[in-house]
Amino acid sequence: MKGFALVTGGAKRLGRACAEALAAEGFGIALHYNASATEAEAFAADLRRQGAMVVLQQANLADPAAAAGLIPAFEAAGASPITALINSASVFEHDVFDDLTPEQFEWQMRVNALAPLLLMQAFAKALPEQRRGVIVNFLDYKLAQPYPDHVTYTLSKYALMGATELGARALSPRIRVNAVAPGYVLPAPNQSEADFQRLHAQTPLAQGATAADVASAVRLLVTNEALTAQTIYVDAGLRMAPRERDFSFL
Repeated sequence: MKGFALVTGGAKRLGRACAEALAAEGFGIALHYNASATEAEAFAADLRRQGAMVVLQQANLADPAAAAGLIPAFEAAGASPITALINSASVFEHDVFDDLTPEQFEWQMRVNALAPLLLMQAFAKALPEQRRGVIVNFLDYKLAQPYPDHVTYTLSKYALMGATELGARALSPRIRVNAVAPGYVLPAPNQSEADFQRLHAQTPLAQGATAADVASAVRLLVTNEALTAQTIYVDAGLRMAPRERDFSFL
């Protein structure tokens, strides 16, 4: 076995797609969740039926101690060695410059930037000396073409972008650090399918990126040992189309 891939937020949405792809690649899956216990347990059962080794752990990544302790907790539960870390969990709350608050800023920075950084640190400490490892952080296509919505969320992703570059430099040669920057991939909560499909195709390629596209990019970054300090924008070209508002306001 290639070791375990730790996927944060792995029970749902893009995290789930990545976990499926890496299980198919031969990794055991260290599946993190916060409030999605039912989904995580059902998904783990599906992966096990397909022959994958799966270990579950709950943690609230807004708590720095929980983030720092997640890899030791997985290892104690049998997920060892962890040779890939996929930082896909995030929070996504709306604000603009006029209404951002210190509390909102601190919360999104803790989950979206500090938690991945602490996990990167713990991953490097735990990786056995004879093994090589890889980290993939989840960014956002809007970093290449920012607009005024989701200010503190966007700032947290800028911080994670910096951590990706710094981590690639600090952790080489044993650990590669890359990132994926998805575009408009999945519908928002309570968004109708018709509305999603209408907006999803409004890209320079006249088609939207899918969860499978994102997972494929993550799989490439994990398996291609010549890639480090790279960011793949899986956005169907959205970063080339400036916009004034987020899709949720269209």
